Amino acid sequence: MITRRAFVGGALAVGVWGVPRFVAAAQERVPPRLRFGMMSDVHIGGKPDAVETAEKVLRWFASENVDAVLCAGDVAHSGLISELEKFAAVWYKVFPGGHAPDGRKVELMISTGNHDVDAWGGRWKNFTEEEMLAKRFCYKDNPEKTWQRLFGQKWEIIWRREVKGYTFIGSQWSSLKPPIEKYMKEHAQEFASSQPFFYCQHQAPRRTCHGSYSAALSGDDLGETVRALSPFPNAVAFSGHSHCAISDERTVWQGAFTSIGAGCIHEGSGGFGYANVTAAWHSSYRKKLMTSLADPHPWGGDAKGGGCELVEVFDDHLVVHRRSVAFGLPLGPAFVVPLPARKDGPLDFARRTAAPVAPQFAPDATVTAIFCPKGHALEGVSFKGKPCIYVSFPRARTVNGSRVFDYTVEAAVTDAQERVPPVVRKIVAPGFAYPEACADLPGECLFTPEELPVGKPVRFTVTPRDCFGRAGRPLVKEVTCS
Repeated sequence: MITRRAFVGGALAVGVWGVPRFVAAAQERVPPRLRFGMMSDVHIGGKPDAVETAEKVLRWFASENVDAVLCAGDVAHSGLISELEKFAAVWYKVFPGGHAPDGRKVELMISTGNHDVDAWGGRWKNFTEEEMLAKRFCYKDNPEKTWQRLFGQKWEIIWRREVKGYTFIGSQWSSLKPPIEKYMKEHAQEFASSQPFFYCQHQAPRRTCHGSYSAALSGDDLGETVRALSPFPNAVAFSGHSHCAISDERTVWQGAFTSIGAGCIHEGSGGFGYANVTAAWHSSYRKKLMTSLADPHPWGGDAKGGGCELVEVFDDHLVVHRRSVAFGLPLGPAFVVPLPARKDGPLDFARRTAAPVAPQFAPDATVTAIFCPKGHALEGVSFKGKPCIYVSFPRARTVNGSRVFDYTVEAAVTDAQERVPPVVRKIVAPGFAYPEACADLPGECLFTPEELPVGKPVRFTVTPRDCFGRAGRPLVKEVTCS
């Protein structure tokens, strides 16, 4: 339990995990004023265990006595009414009649995503136009009829709920063009206070939580949400869509307002441009030398890296608990989020990036390189059985909260007679999306004999980095692969 006065006259400190903490100035303990569950990207219809995974998450929320459940979209995978029906069924199975086991009302609030509205998978099923009209959620008057029938709620492009005196606002997926800027201007006086209010949409507000990675996936949010919420330092936005692992410390961003990523309950992704991260549907999938972390997972992330959140609301701060769905363990310590937000606050990305901490290799860590003439299990689908060089090294240790997120592996042939340019691999640290206790996995990558001539000395330089790009001391070793 966090003390109420932990933020009143408390001194800023950096906790064991590098998450900003406030040192308690008093011992008074009070319960949170509100508790709600946060989940995203359920994708029923896209994964065979999607319903079971959703039930697992909802049952954890129920065990934590939540007052509400917030879902940031992509409930369905193919935009089908039948998929939403399955989610409604599991919701009422866990919360009969929308009530907790003790009889309390639990509010369900959903903002739809691109898979719900644009029905990506609906097109894949080769429905006729007539079948699409009947089966797809977002056709004709289907949204109005379906939402009322399944959830007992009015379908609205921008919705609003009140839970225990706190306001929640949500927008439907961006292709429906929710007028959030106009809405916030019209209701500005209602939110001009210090009490937090909560906003939910599928895509991350541009260039907020998860940084440049979510920005690359936020082309559907061209800044409208940021403009709408920036006048309100008491605004707290929740979003999904990116499938980013919520073990990432960039899950929480604070600037003019607060933005928190909800991740994905099925997977945790590390980002673009990595040798070991490729979506199975992407055009580059068959061109990659290495398999993905959970090959052939459709989105390219780790299938055991899914997470959800429990949010506790206090007078002047939030406590955001991150939980691994697969392992049933915390994904690091809870975030303590001071409110209202301020640009130079403890969760400011620039301040956290400048902190003098970084993951480090153990003193006895070393690099191993082996020539595999008949290929290696890590080879991608188009390289199976081809000769390769397999490189491995131990996981870098977490130092003062700076947990390894990725590695750069530079391989340079040191034979002066070989005019081979250095080759650099960038890989996400295996197990990064897991609880720390489950993440002691080696770094692994592959090189081709064309890149690194067999039988020649090669100097490997492996640099561990955390999610803010803070680099530890490199591991350097010269190896002759033969």
